[in-house]
Amino acid sequence: MESTKPTLPDAQAVSEAVKEWASSKPAFARLLNAGVPVERALPRWGLHLLRANQIPEATAALRAALALAPTDAVLWANYGMALAQGNASGESAASLEYSVNLLRQQPSTWLMLGMARKKLGDLSGAERAYRVALEQKPDSSAAWKLIAILKEEQKDFAGAAECLNACIKAGGANAAILANLGKLHYQTGRYADSCEAYTSASRLEPANTHYRQLARKTRFLRDTLQGLPMDDAIANFQKSFATGETSSEKDLMELLQSAFSVLGGFGHKEAALRVGKKQIELWPPNHSLSYLMSAVAGDQTIDRSPPEYVVEHFDSFAEGFDAQLVEALGYDVPEKICQAARSVIGEGRLRDTLDAGCGTGLCGPLLRPISQTLTGVDLSPKMLEQAARKGFYDALVCEELTAFLLRSKGRFDLILAADLTIYFGDLAPLFAAVTSALSSFGLFAFSTELWTGEGYRLQPSGRFAHSPSYLRSLAGQSLTEVLANETTIRLEGTRRLPGNIFIFRRRD
Repeated sequence: MESTKPTLPDAQAVSEAVKEWASSKPAFARLLNAGVPVERALPRWGLHLLRANQIPEATAALRAALALAPTDAVLWANYGMALAQGNASGESAASLEYSVNLLRQQPSTWLMLGMARKKLGDLSGAERAYRVALEQKPDSSAAWKLIAILKEEQKDFAGAAECLNACIKAGGANAAILANLGKLHYQTGRYADSCEAYTSASRLEPANTHYRQLARKTRFLRDTLQGLPMDDAIANFQKSFATGETSSEKDLMELLQSAFSVLGGFGHKEAALRVGKKQIELWPPNHSLSYLMSAVAGDQTIDRSPPEYVVEHFDSFAEGFDAQLVEALGYDVPEKICQAARSVIGEGRLRDTLDAGCGTGLCGPLLRPISQTLTGVDLSPKMLEQAARKGFYDALVCEELTAFLLRSKGRFDLILAADLTIYFGDLAPLFAAVTSALSSFGLFAFSTELWTGEGYRLQPSGRFAHSPSYLRSLAGQSLTEVLANETTIRLEGTRRLPGNIFIFRRRD
């Protein structure tokens, strides 16, 4: 590895700084008065300042010390650490790289270098540095923990869990590490392992109610997957509350709702259906759950998500929708579909644009610059409330989409539907309504989840996936395909969900 030595002050600058510090800094003066040579006093004083969190002063002292001892690898490492604490990540990385270039065998310095590279966005470089630290110190729990953090941020939950297990074997176990391991196992559908990790975390921190809650939740999932009768699994859940804690009906309802969702999402069909049947037994009627149970069971006679399900589903988590979908699941369709539309539109500006199924308005800021008027339509009142707060729309309409389109004949230059078709199986009525609402040569941009078979299919998630050939067959004589991009939609379980982005143009 090649490294360029950062610039250091010249001898005159160091001499002048030493004179000033000797007269104004008592701690430094005491070292000199005790007979400590300047070249040793400067690094000692610099480390003292660093421990006292006097970062600018520590950085200046260590930099001056380096001018007197430019081949001291440990001094370069300390200087890099001071720069890192001063948020000078670029300079810190350069100094730490120079240090390990002078002396490779420095596991702690490699760790600091990895952290500096990570701050600069160089994730692969950060992992390489952590791996060198592991080569030099195989039992470094800190290195395993840092690699785990990297992998988790990159959505490699299984890899992150492996690293945390190695961290624990290296002696790095604590409640927070175990709880994070429990979360990673949960995210990969390993509920028995998740329960074990959360239970261990709660034993180490018995006062932590959050850890106990997660241990209860994952124990229920484990019991359900192992075939325990539903009433027994619920009884175990309720008995696990500590003295002074109470189990409410709301706790049980939330447990069963969450369990149905995650079990179905990871393909545990029979277990999910048993949970769903218990919910309906306890809280009838439940039309949305009945629909989702049909989806999990594989009922392909359904050709559209019930409007009442769509409203209930999105109203229930409108407030946290952006954080959950964008931040946690990496949902990026709005950026992709709007960029695709811009590539077709060019530099022009549209007269009227419709954001169909606008939700909380994630497409709003991307469509506003290219639209004279921007309208959003959605079935969920609470999602529209969130969109209204963002202030990008000229009008927001709470209405069933096809009805709105059919009374908007020839109005829109662009109808954009990000993640809307997933709630329609049979898209023929939607395509007809879109065609009627487009102006001459207007554009229809939409995303789909990918189905590799024929036509469309209702997925266990309750969403529909469509084959590209089916979509093209719907264009008929009215629409011309102008763009088709394969893409991914969001994280689902442990993988990115495949999909497509299409843009069709209305024929005049």
